[in-house]
Amino acid sequence: MVTKDDNELVFEVQRGSRSSFEVLIERYQKKIYGMVLQMTNDSELAKDITQEVFLKTYTSLPRFNFRYRFFSWLYRIALNETIGQMKSRRHHISLEKARSVPADEPGLQTELENAVKFRESLRDLKDSHRSLILLKYYFGLSYEEIAETMDISVAKVKDRLFNAREAFRNKLNESKYFNHD
Repeated sequence: MVTKDDNELVFEVQRGSRSSFEVLIERYQKKIYGMVLQMTNDSELAKDITQEVFLKTYTSLPRFNFRYRFFSWLYRIALNETIGQMKSRRHHISLEKARSVPADEPGLQTELENAVKFRESLRDLKDSHRSLILLKYYFGLSYEEIAETMDISVAKVKDRLFNAREAFRNKLNESKYFNHD
């Protein structure tokens, strides 16, 4: 079976093929959900946002510009939708959501505390910094792919990513993530 590329599928969707859109959903649903989950830290909210992303994608496909790669365009929709939802909901996760670890397992307790500090530090970044860090390190996108996704130059990606890493490092320091007393 020959696998169609994204642009072929988008062209078919524009011509009325729902099955081609289903292929695009299958191809990207887990990645979009994973990105949204990393940004929100809430599985139910991530499911809702992912569904909304694909609804917006489907209704926007007639205006898709083939100069861009589909995945970059889709990620941009997902980033915008997630940031918009988070701003409107002011959704914050408390430390109480972290599962309890028995006191007789101090190594596991420390590991869990560090994981919570890491996630909270990432979540506490401004949306633009968090988005860049997730695109680069969680999704492994190149500078060029991030530039296309965010519709900025590669030089700006490098500059903003430098600032995002610095902000993240500061948040980790504030949370005492690096302290191993």
